[in-house]
Amino acid sequence: MITLRAIIVGLIASFVIGAGEPFTVLHLQASPLCADYSTGAAVLLFFILVFLINLFLKKVMPRFYLKPPELITVYIMMLVACAIPSWGFTMNLIGLLGGIFYYATPVNRWEEIVHPYLPRHLFPQSRDAIWQVYEGLPKGMRIPWEAWVKPLGNWFLFIIVFYFMSICLMVMLRKQWVEKERLTYPLTELPMAMVREREPLYRSKLMWIGFSIPLIIYSLKGLSVIFPLIPAPHLNQAVSIFNRAFSIEFWVFFEVIGLAFFMSTSVLFSVWLFAFLFTIQTGFLNRVGFSIGPVQPYSDPAPQVVALQSLGALLVLSVSSLWFARGHLKKIYLKAIGKLKGDDDDKEEMLSYRTTFWGFVISFIFVVWWLNRTGIRLMPSVFFTSIAILIFLGITRVIAQAGLAYHRAPVIPAVSTLDLFGSRYLGNAGLTGLGMTFPWAGDIRTLVMTSVANGLKLSTEFKIGCRRLLFGILGAIVVSLVSSAWITLLLGYKYGGINLHSWQFSGLANYTVKWVTNFMNYPVGFGKTQLGFLTLGGFLMFLLFLAQNYLLWWPISPVGLAVGLSEQVYHTWFSVFIAWLIKVFIMKYGGIKVYNKAKEFFLGMVLGSFVTAGIWILIGFLTGIQGRFYFTLT
Repeated sequence: MITLRAIIVGLIASFVIGAGEPFTVLHLQASPLCADYSTGAAVLLFFILVFLINLFLKKVMPRFYLKPPELITVYIMMLVACAIPSWGFTMNLIGLLGGIFYYATPVNRWEEIVHPYLPRHLFPQSRDAIWQVYEGLPKGMRIPWEAWVKPLGNWFLFIIVFYFMSICLMVMLRKQWVEKERLTYPLTELPMAMVREREPLYRSKLMWIGFSIPLIIYSLKGLSVIFPLIPAPHLNQAVSIFNRAFSIEFWVFFEVIGLAFFMSTSVLFSVWLFAFLFTIQTGFLNRVGFSIGPVQPYSDPAPQVVALQSLGALLVLSVSSLWFARGHLKKIYLKAIGKLKGDDDDKEEMLSYRTTFWGFVISFIFVVWWLNRTGIRLMPSVFFTSIAILIFLGITRVIAQAGLAYHRAPVIPAVSTLDLFGSRYLGNAGLTGLGMTFPWAGDIRTLVMTSVANGLKLSTEFKIGCRRLLFGILGAIVVSLVSSAWITLLLGYKYGGINLHSWQFSGLANYTVKWVTNFMNYPVGFGKTQLGFLTLGGFLMFLLFLAQNYLLWWPISPVGLAVGLSEQVYHTWFSVFIAWLIKVFIMKYGGIKVYNKAKEFFLGMVLGSFVTAGIWILIGFLTGIQGRFYFTLT
């Protein structure tokens, strides 16, 4: 049962997340806690709410004590809110909207070759408002909010519709993934354990032992910044391969180890094995000098050959997910068009199947129309929307099975659209329109779709009234959007964007427009070679599916091939390997009883990692030391 007070607490937490993440990343330049699927900010705030505030209320003011379903409602709202402020949408968007004008010079000629194709309704039109957000507001002047209201309002309308389409898709697949296929959803293990009333997690000694490991080690790193005489522990090492053509990274992230422990052993093995093999392949290709083109945006460090193989595998994973759910999806369609009546199997869903189906269709049409208005032709707009949905669906499926703390798409939708249609067909307006998708479908490390998928898993476990949950999720989206935009602009006008985090206020705009202008100046056609390697990856994925389904002894899950070698996986594969090694050892020599008990230790590692990061963010704020306290992947 969802209560009003749970929604109110969730909205307050969403505001803290939306405003806190930009302040932490842009001003303090400390560990981002909303940038990834691990949703560290939600974990940190949930720790404070459950282990401190709620326990206090239970003893002192029991009338205000939040019950587990209420706590889970708050957590779901925080999950969704985390997917928006930084590498999800808002900070990227504002950095691009201003940077595309601020960094235009007579040398790069952006004003001549790019600006004519920018839709006026999506960009601020005041030159002073843009320059001041980058250089700071003169003393005594008020912030020109009115210059940003219209463009941000138009962008927010679009992204809310896109998020609603994502919600509809997850509602359609919830029963298939949660009840029929019973995916593991590793990222939901911690909140479920934190709210259990029998044998509370906070009373577990093993949990606090696991908690203390990142607390001690990360605190030593933090103390070494303040007191240089204290040695800082080194948790990373790189080994060069193929005569320094590439390197293998060995990083230890405690939150990755803790979350990875809840994957199945076959998925664990698959993720680290394919990451290692792709690393070797990349090194070999660099050594022999084989290339089909430069590394594509946000595919690094994987070259195109590796990235396209992973994309092919990811698309097969997405299509197979829809294929396995075809019976259920057919029922939804029949119910939507009125040919299936008297079936109330959607009463536990967040939306009725009829509303879900038509909501998805109407949202899809709106997104295509919106993209078309940005300068992208109709067919590329349809393709872009479709491929974006498939890529995001594949990533969501990967996270639901593998629970990766850090991940990114192997190839972004804009690149796939360019490979299929070519820059000559897209034209300058179409290329500019593709560049405008980078904030929400390019430089993305977390997704609302994935947060909703994990939220629906939690709502199923706790039998939460899902119809009311929709209002909580939509409220969290709106609050996170508004609060994150407000604080990002406020920080820009107060300190000057060029003095804040270098990527959002300089790197993103330059990177995006350089990609656009490169293909304006050097047009390309249909990517035959790219399609070949994409097909190869899809075919290998198909073979892995056959092996998994028909060979009982087959130990390798297909998921690892779809994960690929994103920058996040490149840095974290060794931590996944450590989790696999520990889990195999425990399952072989300790059995299921030891495994179930060991869960508390690894949950403690996850909790300790993000609580410690939060503590040092506070220390950085109080001491004025900026840009030095990094404990999570940045």
